[in-house]
This record gives sequence, structure tokens and C-alpha cells, in this order.
Amino acid sequence: MSALEQSQQFGTRDCHRFRQAYFDALPTLAEDLAAGFVYVASSYGNAAGNRWLRRNADGLIDPARAYRKFAPIAADLERGFKALRGLEPTTIQGLHAGCAWLASVEKRLSIGGLNATHDDDALVSYAEAHARAVDDERNAIIGSIAKHNRRLRLGLLPMATITPPLEGATLSAQARHLADLIAESRNPLTPPPFGIPLMAVFKWHRTPVMSLAVADEMALTQARKRARLHGIEPPNLKTPSHVQLARLSCSLWWRRKLRRVAGRRLEQVQREAHRVHARAGIYCSNMTVERRRQQKVRNRALLETLEAINQEGQTYTLAELAELGLANPDHRRAELMLRIRDTEVEARRVGHVGMFYTLTTPSRFHPVLQRSASRNRKYDGSTPRHAQQHLQQIWAKARAKFDREGLSIYGIRVVEPHHDGTPHWHLLIWMKPEDEEAVTEILRCYAEQESPEELYDRNGERTTARFKSVKIDHNRGTAAGYVAKYISKNINGEQFMDADKYDQPMHSSAPRIEAWAAVWGIRQFQFVGLPSVTVWREVRRLTDKQAGQLREWEEATRPEPGASKRLHEIRQAANAGEWDKFLRLMGGPNLPRKDRPIRPWNVQRMDTSRAEFSHATGEERQGLEALGRYGEPVATTWGLVVSDGKGHESEFLTRLYRWEVRSKHHRPGVGSSGPDEVGAPWTCVTNCTDGHQPDGKTVTPRVDTTPRKPSDEELAAQLERLKAWQASEEVLAEKETADIEARYARAAARRLIQHDATAREILAGRGMHIEPPPAPEPEEYFPPELC
Repeated sequence: MSALEQSQQFGTRDCHRFRQAYFDALPTLAEDLAAGFVYVASSYGNAAGNRWLRRNADGLIDPARAYRKFAPIAADLERGFKALRGLEPTTIQGLHAGCAWLASVEKRLSIGGLNATHDDDALVSYAEAHARAVDDERNAIIGSIAKHNRRLRLGLLPMATITPPLEGATLSAQARHLADLIAESRNPLTPPPFGIPLMAVFKWHRTPVMSLAVADEMALTQARKRARLHGIEPPNLKTPSHVQLARLSCSLWWRRKLRRVAGRRLEQVQREAHRVHARAGIYCSNMTVERRRQQKVRNRALLETLEAINQEGQTYTLAELAELGLANPDHRRAELMLRIRDTEVEARRVGHVGMFYTLTTPSRFHPVLQRSASRNRKYDGSTPRHAQQHLQQIWAKARAKFDREGLSIYGIRVVEPHHDGTPHWHLLIWMKPEDEEAVTEILRCYAEQESPEELYDRNGERTTARFKSVKIDHNRGTAAGYVAKYISKNINGEQFMDADKYDQPMHSSAPRIEAWAAVWGIRQFQFVGLPSVTVWREVRRLTDKQAGQLREWEEATRPEPGASKRLHEIRQAANAGEWDKFLRLMGGPNLPRKDRPIRPWNVQRMDTSRAEFSHATGEERQGLEALGRYGEPVATTWGLVVSDGKGHESEFLTRLYRWEVRSKHHRPGVGSSGPDEVGAPWTCVTNCTDGHQPDGKTVTPRVDTTPRKPSDEELAAQLERLKAWQASEEVLAEKETADIEARYARAAARRLIQHDATAREILAGRGMHIEPPPAPEPEEYFPPELC
């Protein structure tokens, strides 16, 4: 006999209906609640069982509702609910813990009106809808400017009031707070106490005149509130208002933000559901890996449809250009390894020592234990971004301590995930030999500052779980060898190793690590204390093929001799792939960037063809500054600024090509692609000829579109044709019809005024006298109803 059937043996029919209401509201939990009721009722009576049921059923939700709402992850949610239920000492406590988690999941995965588990098409449509809503709100406010100002002039607007922020989590609580504020406020019509002048208690507020700028600010306030309701951080307040509003009314901006929020919330739910660890989806969930794969497919398809063409006519698709740059993982790994290896060469040359440090977060950031892959009871719900911020705070404190102590370090930082997605850091740092002990102790102090009780095992021995330091032994290998496997593991998994420490093949682990870094927005590699890599890459643009163009630039601009010499030395080292020599010529490690001999040359982009016209004010603004998609100024790197060391600087152009990005199927300037295709309309060329020449080339002949003045004979012929058309029967019939309709209208107006005394009085008061209508002429005919 089931527990539900056993519960029918207790109490009266009213008790049965009372309990059945709870069982019907929670069908998935009905059997467990009935079992608890039967146990309490058997021990303490029916009334005690009913009280127990009422007390413990409050706050529970039906898990099936969450499973149906988030169907793509229903199995994971059910597995997570059962796991949380089993962690608690009693069944009812487990049900409350599981239901509280499902309620939080339902709240987090409901981003406004968007279900985070829906496909990308639904997200795109939702983003477009909210972008249109922001634009519609702005248009509505702009449309009410004249109405607001008219009411302001007539004194029909209420007095401006300053209301403090309303308190309360619900709308009803905020309404009650507003009612209390109104009740406690002073009535402006109540006379003041005796002896106080009436004018002394009046507060005068000037209502501002509504304008386009005020309307934009009002629309921006509402749009920022809309973004925060979706868990999206609005644009920075330091940016101009029109730029913020342009972002908030752009569907692409909403799409990008919603994808980021939905992806991170989904991944965090998967981590809480115990689906991210070494025995399930290592590093990140399978859903996140699939979403990342789909994103790459979309990006690749877009790059294939776009092409770039330069001034020399060279045309490439953006996908081809991406393979030539650092988007190619092989190129990225090669550059990282070159910089690490040559930095070590330079460090050994100056006598510095290298240290390899590993920093790990406390236990509260880890949802899963490493050895058993079971749930960690110390886990507090932190995300990988929270763990990354914790490590960044440790590093910031350590760097500040290094600066106070006068300790100089340089090297690279690598971030990689544990099996449960929690990040940890690997630091490869070089320093002076006498600073090694102090640097190690400072890092150890800050890394082990939180939860020191976790640093000891069951036997009371100190572990290296939180901080580990290894001195680079050149007899065993180089520093590049120490970090090579981490570089390979975090890029594409090729070379150096076949499997990671969890015995997972690298060809499957590397894509998961890349998806993990993308969804959580974590920077995997960062160099410390070394010259700008932008300078390195810009100098390497000036290869031997561009030597002639560089010489022509120097002849035209006449740079400082010292600056030109320094550039050629650094260019020679960069093109030879000698990062160590480049490091020396740039001033060595730990030199402030402002003191480096070369820095990027950033210039505000110009657009001479841009003109802005405001339909609201009728103003036309001519400007040369190129603006971005959202109306913000756009700066670009043109080359390098080189200092000669004596206070003189010279600019050198490195971006020798000017690229135009266009659709792959678009060919501007071509009137007809073939003899059977229609040419582009609204051009100054003829689209009616093939344009074939005797030499086999196809050209589009140009025609003169300037209007010409007709001759006297042509003008006389045109006038004759006009008079003949005016005398035609069709034109005369149309004129007669229009004349009859006008007479009907005049007669109806006279008749209405004659029979309306009020209208005659009003017109008479204005000095207008209405005479009776004259008798119609014999040839005129009016219908009886108008007489």
C-alpha cells in the first residue's frame, strides 16, 4: 500500500480534502509528503500530522514544473535535485534544499521573458524585440514634447515633487511605503502655524521645458533599467548619452549581452547540478561545448561571406585573413613560445633566476572534490569568475607589496581550469637571485591568508594545495619546457603531450578548455613587466618587401636620425624573430611604458564623406571624425612613434594597406555582370548595351545626364500638344465634374449656416453677415435635397 493510500486512513473527509489540496499542488512530492504525514500521524495523531504537513509543505515547489520549463536540461536538473535531497539528514530537509535550488535555477534561467535554454533563434528575436522597445519608448517621449510644453505654458502640469526611493521587495510593499510617505507629508493647503508667513513655507520648483536632450535622458534612464532587469550591465556612465542610447537600442548589443548572460547562467547551473567534473563533462559542460561549437560555425560562415580588398586590388575573404593572423592557434602558440624562450635567454644573460609558482583558490570555490568527484559541502555557489577575481586580488596585493619593497619581477601568467571548472594560476617569473626568497614569501603569505586550516592534511602535515613554488633547474630543463604543456593545453592541445593529468586526450580537452575560457571571459595568458607586444607586431609588418615604401616614407617625412636608426635596429631584430634582442633594445624588463623608445601611433580616424542631418532640428553637421556603430569616435593604429632619446619623436607608418570590407557577392562599380543580368539602377551609365569592344574587353559606356534646353521649334510643338490635351473630351469632363462637386459643397455650406442660428450669431459677432443665397441661374441645377 502506498503512502497516499495509507494517509486516507487518518482523519475525516475534511482532513482528506485538506491534505489532498497539498498533494494535488505538489504531485511529484506527494508520495514523500504522504509518507512523512503517515509517520507523524501514527506517532502523534492526525492533528499533529496535519500541522506537520501544513508547516513543511510551505515553500516547496513542484520539480516537474521546472523540468517542463527547462526541457533541454531536465535530466540534469532531476539528477541535481536528487543529489541535494540525499545530502540532507532527513527527507523533508532534502526536499526543501532541492526545491530551493530549483527555485533559484528557475529565477536565474528566466532572463526577463527569455528562457535561457531556448535556441539561438529565440534569443535573436528577443533581442530585436527589446531593441525596438527601447527605440519605441524614445519615439513616444519625443512625440510628447509639444504636448508637455503646451501644458507647461498653460499651467496645467502638477508641481514637481521629489520622492525618495521606495522601499520594499514587492510592488505592494512599495505602494504601502508610498502611501506612508504621502500620509506623513505636510498638506500644502494647511495654513502654517501662527506667526509664520505663508510665503515662508512655499517651495517653488521650476518645471524644465521638454527638449530633445531631455527626452533622450528620460529614454536612457528607462533603457538602463530595462537592461538591469535582465541581469545586463548597462553601458558605462562615462560615455556620452547618445552613445549609451545607441547601444541600448541596438539589437546586436542586446544579442551579444543576452548570449553572454544566458551562457554563464546555464554553465553555473550545470556546475551546481554536478555535471562538470572529471567523471562527467571535464572543465565545462557538454552543453557549453556544443554552444561554443555552434558559435564558431556561425563566425566562420560570416567570415566566408565577407571579403577585404586593398588599394592594389588584392582580395581575400576574412576567413583567409584570420588564418594568417593570431586567430590561428598554431601562430598564437608559436609566438607565445618564442617570447617565453627568448625572455629566458635574456634573463640568463643578466643573471636572473626563474621561479614557477602555482596559486589555487580555497575550497569554497570548488563544487566537486578532486579525488572522489563527490560534492564539496564547503562550496558556497561561487562561479569561476568569482574565483578569478579572488586570484586577481591576491596578485594585486602581491604586486603592491613588491613595489613597496622595491622588488622587480617579469614573466608570464597562465590560467587554466581544474576538472570542475575552477581556475588556478601558473606563474613563470624571473627576478634577481637575492629577491627570490622575499618574492616567494610574499606570494605564499597572500595565497594562504584565507582559510589556513585547509593547508593541513589529516596527519597534520602542511600541504602545497594552495601555493606551490618550484625553482627552475636548468640541468633538468628550461623554463619554456616547464610552461610548454600549459601553453599547448590551453590553445589547441597539439605537441608536447598526448593527455592531461586527468588522463583525458588533449584533442578533446583543449576545445573544452577554450570553451570554458570563452564562456566565463577569462584571459588565459598575460605577460608581466615586458615590452608591448603591439610594438613587436607592428614592427614585423615592415618586412623586406616594404623596405622601399619605408624609404619613401622617410624621404617624405624626414624623421630624426636617431629615431630612424633605432627603428631600423629594432626592425631587424623583430624580423629575425629575436625577442631577446628586441627586449634589450626596448629598454629591458620592468621599464615603464612611457619610457620605452617606441610606442604605438594611435590616430583618430577621419571620414571626409560623412555628413549628419537632424530631422528634429533641421541642422546639418559636417565633420571629419569617423564614428563607430554607436556614434563614438574611432581611433586606429597607423604605425609607431619612435623617440631618439633626446626628446624628439618621429612617426613611422606601418599600416601600408587600406582595406575595404564588403560582401563577397557585392561588386561595386559594375553596371552589368553579364549579358543576361540586369544592371544596377540609378547610375549615370546605360544598362541597355553589352559594351563589348573589338579587343574583347567589356566596358560600360557613360552617358551625359545633364538636361538640355529645347530649341524654339521643339518648344512650339510641345505647347501645341499641351493645348490639344487641354481641349480633349477627357480633360473637359474631369473639369465639369470638379465644378459640380464644388457647387454642391458651397450650397450645403450656405444651407447649414442659414438653418443654424448659433452659427449666424457667432459669425455676426465676428463682423460677418450672411446673406441669403442668391437664386440659382436657369442653367444651374441643384438636387432637391440641397434646395
